[in-house]
Amino acid sequence: MKADPQKSANADQDHFLPRKLELQAFADLLPIRGVEASSNRIFNLWGEDGIGKSTFISQFRESELMAKAKVVWLQPTREGQLDTIPEFIRACSKSVRYPAEPNKEESIAEKLDRVQQGKVNPIVSDDSILITRSSVAKNKKPYVNQAAAASVGRTETVKDDLQVSVGLGESKANNQAEGFLDTLPLQSLGTDLIILYIENVDTLSATIIDWLRDYVLPAATRGAYRRNLVFLLESQDPIKLAYPHESWGEWSNLTADFRLYPMSHDDSYEIAVRSGIEPATSKALSVITLGYPRLLQQAIPRCKRDLDNPDSSKTAQAILSSMSNDDRATFALCCLPDRLYPDELDALFGAGKGSETFAWISRVAASAIERNSEGKAITISYGVRVAAIRATLDNQAFASRLPEWNAYGKFRYNVPSKAKRSKILLLSGLLWIDEAFSNQLFANQSDKVLSFIKDNPTFFNRNQDRYRVSERIREHLQKTATRMGHLGMGAIAKKADALWSKRKQEIEQRMVELGAKLETAQSEVNALVRKQKETSAQLRIQNRETPTNSAASSVSHRKRGPLIAALTLLSAAFFAISAFATAPYDVALIGGGLIPLSIALILAPKWLQARKAHAAGISTSFEDGADLKQQSHDLSHRVNEQEAAIDELKSQLSRAKDELRFSYV
Repeated sequence: MKADPQKSANADQDHFLPRKLELQAFADLLPIRGVEASSNRIFNLWGEDGIGKSTFISQFRESELMAKAKVVWLQPTREGQLDTIPEFIRACSKSVRYPAEPNKEESIAEKLDRVQQGKVNPIVSDDSILITRSSVAKNKKPYVNQAAAASVGRTETVKDDLQVSVGLGESKANNQAEGFLDTLPLQSLGTDLIILYIENVDTLSATIIDWLRDYVLPAATRGAYRRNLVFLLESQDPIKLAYPHESWGEWSNLTADFRLYPMSHDDSYEIAVRSGIEPATSKALSVITLGYPRLLQQAIPRCKRDLDNPDSSKTAQAILSSMSNDDRATFALCCLPDRLYPDELDALFGAGKGSETFAWISRVAASAIERNSEGKAITISYGVRVAAIRATLDNQAFASRLPEWNAYGKFRYNVPSKAKRSKILLLSGLLWIDEAFSNQLFANQSDKVLSFIKDNPTFFNRNQDRYRVSERIREHLQKTATRMGHLGMGAIAKKADALWSKRKQEIEQRMVELGAKLETAQSEVNALVRKQKETSAQLRIQNRETPTNSAASSVSHRKRGPLIAALTLLSAAFFAISAFATAPYDVALIGGGLIPLSIALILAPKWLQARKAHAAGISTSFEDGADLKQQSHDLSHRVNEQEAAIDELKSQLSRAKDELRFSYV
């Protein structure tokens, strides 16, 4: 139910405030006295639709607890979707509440309004993004100008096949976050907490969600004077199930859930009495409406109208007068639901007893019932129902069966359609279901089951391709199905359990095998890496040594070769001259020619050997270097392949762990 964010709690009814214990528990959950680094930052108030979550928040905001604490409330609300950041900030400025210091509300609102009015031209900004896509459009300028004229955030203009998107860059988005936070009173100045209350996350665009997550949250986290901001969300499920696809960045692990249950019978009774309903009837209404504010609001005027007719009480008294205590209890229990179905009466009276009770009530209360067009359901007149319950409140047999009504009635409230209740009951024994498991469990009916799940997202939570009955329905569903002896908690649950046991063994075995493969692959990679390091080291050594040896050998060749040639030429010269010389000079010249020739002959063998060795060494060096390089390349390739295989094994292992985490039963 909607509540005026600016409306203070009504203080003219003896200060009666429903759910006092819940209000105190909620106050204890929030870091009202200041946020520490380890404090939770995102709080999710969840519960069934129509349970009064918004009213609860309104009462909490205006309660004495908030009057004593210094807490600023921002609640961005407006009709329809909030698309851009300025729209979001403007919506916040329209709903500032500071119960402890209301004189500061206008000042905060004005500052917020000035922040959203700051215009930026993203076309000329150095960090803006402009995307234009068109295949046939010629004149893009009007649309580009329109996009450029938009204020901070993202604008999309689409006409035929022309699309222009403008989004601010990082510095501009960060400046908006800083400006937004700068308008809020600092913790150092005495404000204990700032609560940003988002009643419906679905009304915020992806642009706003991204901005809050990527810019506002980090700025609020890291700024020494901004650690007093928290988010308060409202949903119908715990935060991990309500927003499974939303990541809250740095605050993803700083979350807390608070479940709001229906009101107590005492609170419902008090509200009915204060509305002018006499006490006995108020007690009856508290039992019928199960603590749901929406049902109670509808019941009070209807009760006043119907009870003005004395015939209702007379008819109820006439029916009850001839009954035993047990029959009166049975009749009063049949007056709790607004419509009776033979099979669902098993939820109140036990498996197999619903049809018998349906036939009995059709006889004894014929004057007070109406049948539906198909005759498969009956409705007892409202006045008779209230009168019969009021007359039977002190009946012990009736009171002892109220827990069954509590579960069945809440299941009916959350799933009003009889046809849909019948289908959800089939799933009462399951935790999660996916297409593969549905095919195994329901065979040729699987398509119908999956179609029903996908067509009714309000009744189910989703994680990737898995589904489960919503947390707010599950408890009531399982209690009802168990009381009915429904096959959803019987034959289907047993079959599902057997399938899951087999599947679980397969998964666990696969995890063992994957673990072994992963260990082997990791060992192989380690060995390859070691070998690659050794090869690289050898290659570095060879690259360092080969040039030195070649240079030394080259120097030796250059020194010995010319020397042998010079000695040979010198010896030839002596021999040539000796041919023209006379004795005894010719003998001396021949002797002189023999000396260099002898030295050349001595040096020649070593020179030839060194030359051959040098040639062979260069060849071997080239061959070994090429082999080492190829080997290093091959090893690197094998390491990359093995690492890719390891990543795939880890991915498979992670998926297997997920399968165990999302067990079917």
